[in-house]
Amino acid sequence: MEPPPNSPPAIPPVPPVQGKPGRGCLMTVVYFSVLAFIVVFVTTGIFAPWGFFMGGHFHIFPGWSGWGKLHSNTAGDYALYVSFTPSTRGRGGRGGSGPRVKGNAVLCTPRGDKYNLRLAGDFEKNPGINLQGKTAYLYAYNYSVFTTSKAPSVEFRGKWNNPDLVLDDQGSINRAFAPGGALVIAPRTRPYIQEVVPLTLHEGSRGDFEATCAAIKRK
Repeated sequence: MEPPPNSPPAIPPVPPVQGKPGRGCLMTVVYFSVLAFIVVFVTTGIFAPWGFFMGGHFHIFPGWSGWGKLHSNTAGDYALYVSFTPSTRGRGGRGGSGPRVKGNAVLCTPRGDKYNLRLAGDFEKNPGINLQGKTAYLYAYNYSVFTTSKAPSVEFRGKWNNPDLVLDDQGSINRAFAPGGALVIAPRTRPYIQEVVPLTLHEGSRGDFEATCAAIKRK
């Protein structure tokens, strides 16, 4: 059927306007990231307010990172980097009944080997907000889905001396490593009482640790 004379021409339908691909996904990721930060911020503020003040000053993100150097007369020089945040999954650990932390550590040996370790620990009970002078315990160990061995595993005890952690290794470096830095696969076969090595963890970045590690390797 032909259109009547002098009728306006038919207007084709206008296709719907489509947004840029991926923009919706990006906004969703941003939204959930902000929501996750708010949840962590509020939860930590309620159950672990000390997490914002580790090292003696306020952090917008609850956590602390630092590095230090260890010198053993028998096992050589080592460098350690740690990074941890409050753990709200419970209280009490290997070191005591205080609030807990979790994170990661990297241990550098005289041979230039680096071990990426899991880290856990706890602080003195009822610390309040100021951790100055409070006791601290940290435990770092190797983890792999391919083996049940936790070697190397090291532990440190001491106190906060803001902004640093002043610790010693409880003899664990010399249990974990032979002279020269070779890894001991079965540390339980070595005497438990070993040289106790002091360690001061200075508040700092991974870059500070890497520079110290490189200096150790050049020796």
